[in-house]
Amino acid sequence: MKRIQNKIALSRLSLPTTAFLALLVWIAGGVIEQKLWLQLACFVLSSYIMVELNTTFVLLRTYSRMVSCVFIVLSCCASFLFNNSYSSVATLCFVASLMPLFKSYQDKESVGWTFYAFIPLGAASLLWAQMLFLVPIAWVLMATCLRSFSLRTLMASVLGILTPYWFALVYFVYTKDYNTPLEHFRQLADFGPMTACSTADEYFSRFSLLGFERLLCLAFAVILFVTGFVHFFRNRFQDKLNTRMYYDIFITYGFLLLTGIILQPQHFDMLFHLLIVCTSPLAAHYITHTKTYITNISFIVMCVAALAIIVLNIII
Repeated sequence: MKRIQNKIALSRLSLPTTAFLALLVWIAGGVIEQKLWLQLACFVLSSYIMVELNTTFVLLRTYSRMVSCVFIVLSCCASFLFNNSYSSVATLCFVASLMPLFKSYQDKESVGWTFYAFIPLGAASLLWAQMLFLVPIAWVLMATCLRSFSLRTLMASVLGILTPYWFALVYFVYTKDYNTPLEHFRQLADFGPMTACSTADEYFSRFSLLGFERLLCLAFAVILFVTGFVHFFRNRFQDKLNTRMYYDIFITYGFLLLTGIILQPQHFDMLFHLLIVCTSPLAAHYITHTKTYITNISFIVMCVAALAIIVLNIII
């Protein structure tokens, strides 16, 4: 028996309908008035790459565009990020790094794909230095999940990270500006409230500065992430081995990004945008591969909650 969630998940109209509604949300969010063309372009490209990730690596066992649909919906929920060009570019770079990274699955000689996977991370770290913290995590995932870690791929990843810096170095040497690069890397040692707060109450009070709309979106994303994680953990035996490894990467990144939000709330906007990428496949897996009465009700609740959050954040 196909329920509402299954009909929507398997429909070929789901993605174009979601994309059209997202365009309306962006217009309501001020894309024209504030000229947020760069952010919109990054959003469109990120959504397209999510489609390609789902198609190329068969993240879902049946035809469905739910991965990209969930990504689009969650991005629209966080309309307060529309004007943040840094987080938009960082998200695009993060998504772009996943495609070649997954291509290196079980190939310790895949220096080309590894090189291409780490170039976007290096480019994103030019805007946000903390992006470099994802590099050792990627190495661990290459060794444990992708089985592609070797001395050659390690060197390829280092070269990929350094490539954007080589171009930036030429500019700074030409302008004789050496303080900007030093200040950029000093940000890696800035742990914000972790070192500035003397008590736990004082530390968690920092979250009140995030605002209601951010905490609401975080709660919604965490619910979707945990729901998808529990569902996948219980049913992972139904997926192929390589698919399980891809989802393990999303799960690992997701938990670490959540930890980063808890420990470094001052970087909420950047981390939350990346968390959306990791949450989308898990939530899509739950929506597409469940068909009980309870899960159908939960899907309807998710849709209503997402719509309410989108409208509320646009009004605010």
